[in-house]
Amino acid sequence: MGFLGISVESTHARPHGIHETSESDWDRTMAINVKGVFLGCKYAITQMLKQDPLPGVKDRGWIINTSSIQGLVAYFNTPAYTTSKGAVAQLTKQVALDYAPHRIHCNALCPGFLRTAMTQNLQNDPAAQAEIDKAHPFGGMGHPSDVAKAAVFLASDDVAWITGVNLPVDGGYSAM
Repeated sequence: MGFLGISVESTHARPHGIHETSESDWDRTMAINVKGVFLGCKYAITQMLKQDPLPGVKDRGWIINTSSIQGLVAYFNTPAYTTSKGAVAQLTKQVALDYAPHRIHCNALCPGFLRTAMTQNLQNDPAAQAEIDKAHPFGGMGHPSDVAKAAVFLASDDVAWITGVNLPVDGGYSAM
């Protein structure tokens, strides 16, 4: 299970501080980024609790949420997005704690800046792109496939002893 989300801030011609963020942008971000993950977890867990583990397997299931590196560290002028992804990071920990006795794993991916439509405004601004490039020890933005590989790991039996982790997949951005 995974869920990406939106960044209304990236749809504006320039970034907005909190004093410029509309309530409708805030509400839409929370409804999609936070409530979407809440509902995904709620209904996945409901099903997982109904099923017995497969023979020889003690785990009932794996939930992989999508937070963001901005759920762990703030970034300029993204109040709604950063807050929503911080909520996803904390919800991931809460779900992991509450359902560990039932052997349900819950972890989250925290992608850094990726070459996607969501970062197109940064990619189209040479100065912003240069700043992003400098902020990543591996240099530049990552690719969605970098995150997909981490998702495959979090969905595997290799994580039998891992739950409640918000895994940065950020090219070293959070190490700076």
